[in-house]
Amino acid sequence: MQISFIGAGKVGVSLGRYFKEKGRNIGGYYSRSPESAAWAADFTGTQQYHSLKEVIGSSDMIFLTVPDDAIACVWEEMRPFVSEKIIAHCSGIHSSSIFSDIGRTKSIAYSVHPLCAISDKESSWKKLETTLFTVEGGEGDCRQIADWFREMGNKVRVIAQADKYKYHAAASLASNHMTAVFYLAQKLFLECGFSEEEARYELYQLAAGNLENIKAQGCIAALTGPIERGDAATVEKHLKVLNEKEKKTYCQLAYWLTEISEKKHTERNYQSVRELILSETEK
Repeated sequence: MQISFIGAGKVGVSLGRYFKEKGRNIGGYYSRSPESAAWAADFTGTQQYHSLKEVIGSSDMIFLTVPDDAIACVWEEMRPFVSEKIIAHCSGIHSSSIFSDIGRTKSIAYSVHPLCAISDKESSWKKLETTLFTVEGGEGDCRQIADWFREMGNKVRVIAQADKYKYHAAASLASNHMTAVFYLAQKLFLECGFSEEEARYELYQLAAGNLENIKAQGCIAALTGPIERGDAATVEKHLKVLNEKEKKTYCQLAYWLTEISEKKHTERNYQSVRELILSETEK
């Protein structure tokens, strides 16, 4: 089975290189940017295609690795050339239903999402070795595509079409939103006189240790800190030195920390912490 890509950005290049390293038959790349397709083909040892018709006609399986908001438009352009193919996109938010009227082409549609941060073209493919792939589509039968990834050694989770939005929200919270929390913590360290390099390193050490605890024990057992202790006086001191936007973020996160704390220590009374958080959020 020959696999090719429409789109030669970070995701397409990383997947192509990874699949090639795993011994898959990779045809190559088509992109509206010929320079990007040429670079991707050179990096992966494949070929550059010069039209949608050419890449589709030469391939059995085509991945659309284009921006999320371009998938539907690209599909409309390519659909006249598609017959009995496997078509997939790599969006976390969209389902396979974005390939409208695919049944008329006698093809199979999937959404395939690598659960990792792909940040560059040259090295991110190495992360895919240990990445979980979530798959959806194939008219509810994802065994073929799931087995295809398992054969490469990847973990696979088949998810329902109705769960795509919730799945992507969860992934964004654990990845992008965590970056925002780290940014805010770093900002406060800078205001305390730390250099940016010091703040980044020391907070990373702290965060990495906590993530390791979460990995080993789970969120409830790993939780520490003033809210877990029910220390409303310390929380109040935190709030006194934060501006209004910072307070809002702190209190929104504190709400969930209180819920975790109550699960960890069912015998403790967290009413004073809850009242403090509520009083700040209602201002």
